Amino acid sequence: MGFNVELASLASKVRGDVRLCCCVISGGVYENLLFFPVIQLIKDRYLDVQIDVIASPRGKQVYEVNKNVRWVNVYDPDEDFPEPAEYVNMIGLLKNRYYDSSLSTKLAGLGHAAFLFMTSARDKVSYVYPNVNAAGAGLLLTETFTSPTMNLSERGYHMYDEMEEWLGRPFRSVPRHPVSPLRVSISKKLRAYVEEKYSKVGVQKGGFVVIHGIETDSVASMRSKGDNDSLLPIQVWVEIVKGLRYILLTYGNRGVKPLFVIPHEKVREDVEEVVRDDTHILFITTPGQLAALVDDAIGVIATNTAALQLANARNKPRPCSLRRATAILSKAEPVAVKEICF
Repeated sequence: MGFNVELASLASKVRGDVRLCCCVISGGVYENLLFFPVIQLIKDRYLDVQIDVIASPRGKQVYEVNKNVRWVNVYDPDEDFPEPAEYVNMIGLLKNRYYDSSLSTKLAGLGHAAFLFMTSARDKVSYVYPNVNAAGAGLLLTETFTSPTMNLSERGYHMYDEMEEWLGRPFRSVPRHPVSPLRVSISKKLRAYVEEKYSKVGVQKGGFVVIHGIETDSVASMRSKGDNDSLLPIQVWVEIVKGLRYILLTYGNRGVKPLFVIPHEKVREDVEEVVRDDTHILFITTPGQLAALVDDAIGVIATNTAALQLANARNKPRPCSLRRATAILSKAEPVAVKEICF
């Protein structure tokens, strides 16, 4: 039996083509959602590219609203001590897919760089630590981006700017490629399911404002990893809703109701006890359902959670201003109010 050397990869290297791309995304729902413009940039730059994603169990749920991704595999890159069998199995899985390019948003030291190196992708690209922890990582990677902070999520919407700059760079006769804004795709089946769900709590399409960011220890809060104090106590939300109702009455929108989104049923009693009369509460745990809910609302009031970015993606009203938020809070103290959106 003979062995024929494949020359397709050599031609692809010379032309700079990418046919198969793997993205290893650090973080949860918020961080994976903000990676959507990068995925769209790859898709626009390399027309026939197939994109796979490696994400945490929570991060995987986001790709329900992304049509550009082929496969999503569950593996938490932030786990410091993964199970040896799981680690080796993931390396074997990625190695057998023969990726042209492997991108990672996890801050790489020598360990993570070795993980990417062992996948045998042609181009291995990753963020690296801004300190001595990055020592040796550059030897195993094709391209590196030094993070300005130890937590990439602290930069919010601009956390992947360096990677977008590199991916969209001009190459030979190809001009610089612009970065598309954040967009999500919601299926008809998901829309119908969510509409049926919120109709049962007494609100109708276009007749409610989403309230998201209630303080909880649930992993389904969908907050940013770079903003640990972004969730507000229900007592603060009550004051915000009072201001919201006053604004709605002033402008004649009497039929619009605030809809409290909770990530866990144990929060329901606290909300009902504090808000009391005319309380509309909806239990939502997945970003896909939250996206459909935001799309059917007339606006969103949220702290720094995925609801904020979904409102941006669906072009929903959301004046992000600390001054306006403080005005709405009236007598309440503006504690931890970073971005109130409506």
